[in-house]
Amino acid sequence: KINLHIIQCDADIQEDIKITTQEEFDQYLKNMKIRGLGGTDFRPVFQYVEKLRKAKEFTNLKGLIYFTDGFGAFPERKPEYETAFVYVNDEYNNLEVPAWAIKLVLEKEDI
Repeated sequence: KINLHIIQCDADIQEDIKITTQEEFDQYLKNMKIRGLGGTDFRPVFQYVEKLRKAKEFTNLKGLIYFTDGFGAFPERKPEYETAFVYVNDEYNNLEVPAWAIKLVLEKEDI
């Protein structure tokens, strides 16, 4: 049993899909559509997650994994949970993340 939220965001939250089982995750992957693709702002996701935390949607939230091209506005303060920004491809190696975040660059073949 899991409590996973797949949140798609550009400058605004475009979608939040809650996944609680492996079957739901598999079904989501079969039908997944990329939403948004406009200008990126990371802050709405952090604000939304904080709203979910206050509503007790998450208990003991360990972290947020943010798949991105890295071009966007970061929150100024560290959240109360670990955060990793994941980039695909070497062209993003020079992009910085806040000091409080983890940066991970994956190659396409690693996905």
